[in-house]
Amino acid sequence: MSDRPSLLVVVQRYGDVAGGAEAHARALVNHLAPHAAIEVATTTARDYWTWENAYTAGLTWVDGVPVRRFPVDRGRARDFRFREHRAFAAGHSLADELAFVDAQGPVAPDLRDHLLAHGRDFDHVLFFTYIYWPTLTGLPLVPERAVLVPTAHDEPAIGLGVYRPVFHAPRAIAYNTEEERRMVHRRFNNERVPGEIVGVGVDALAGEAMRFRQRHALAGPLFLYVGRIVESKGCRELFERWARWQDGSPQKATLVLIGHREMTIPERPDIVHLGTVAEQEKWDALAACTALLVPSVLESLSLVTLEAWAASRPIVCDASSPVVASMARRAGAGLAHRDAAEFAAICELLMERREIGEGLGRAGAAFVARTYTWPSVVEKYLDLFAEVRARNA
Repeated sequence: MSDRPSLLVVVQRYGDVAGGAEAHARALVNHLAPHAAIEVATTTARDYWTWENAYTAGLTWVDGVPVRRFPVDRGRARDFRFREHRAFAAGHSLADELAFVDAQGPVAPDLRDHLLAHGRDFDHVLFFTYIYWPTLTGLPLVPERAVLVPTAHDEPAIGLGVYRPVFHAPRAIAYNTEEERRMVHRRFNNERVPGEIVGVGVDALAGEAMRFRQRHALAGPLFLYVGRIVESKGCRELFERWARWQDGSPQKATLVLIGHREMTIPERPDIVHLGTVAEQEKWDALAACTALLVPSVLESLSLVTLEAWAASRPIVCDASSPVVASMARRAGAGLAHRDAAEFAAICELLMERREIGEGLGRAGAAFVARTYTWPSVVEKYLDLFAEVRARNA
């Protein structure tokens, strides 16, 4: 009998896709691979909005790990917003909630059937993200082997009754932050389900600020945003606060955006969109920036925040973010704003008093070093898996 436990990882997209949870899943798989016999079950989709079939169904290999892709029968429905509105409205039915889940996609019956037929061939089945169809329909098929990585935040969907079994059925839950675990316990009263704050490690690269500035002909103070450029990530508010600050202040700076654009970006000389960039260039940008701007208020964990701290850079975040603002306070590595005036004041403070940003950045680096390192993350997952096996013995 092999000393390495077998692990099936179920995630809605996998491979060369942009996405926090999906990137988290791939990085985790690569770091767990020396310790477990891993296989990934996913869909053929690349885009999270349409769920169109982009990859070929069947067995392939990613980073030396076998990946089974199953076709999406139904992607995001044309009437998704209507189904969403119905499910979130007062007095809705269970049928409305199920219709929302189906309309959201990706509906992949072959993936569910694979779990039914082969899920118990594995010691553990790790499900990524509570909200999508594969987890909702797949986790109840193998509850005694299931470990859930919910990536949950306080959003309307998590209040739907259809998700309650997802948080009560698994053998264990791997949370990203203290804040996420508290929120889940408050909503579901599921403290009886063993859970650990595991998080994700950071694969830091040494960044070169001057190389980044020279490549893009950028001078002066830079503030950086990394991620999908979309309203749900707070980008509209970010652009509004940026314009209000820069239009009314003699202190000039440049906002650099890295990531896929899913909304209109204001045409301004002080906003530069670089699109998606190579990993090294992202770390060069972090080295060059005065601070990372994190406008999203709906996060279970902000990986790019951890990356900024690993690069010894501070963050500027929205005070209404339950997770990011709280983590910034715990780490002593960021400043939170409640409105446009505070946003402007914080940015100018970091420009004028560089020693403040340097101190916050050092605190962030220390926080990551003691909490979000891959050796620690891998050890916690292996402990969770061992507990699951012991309970199933």
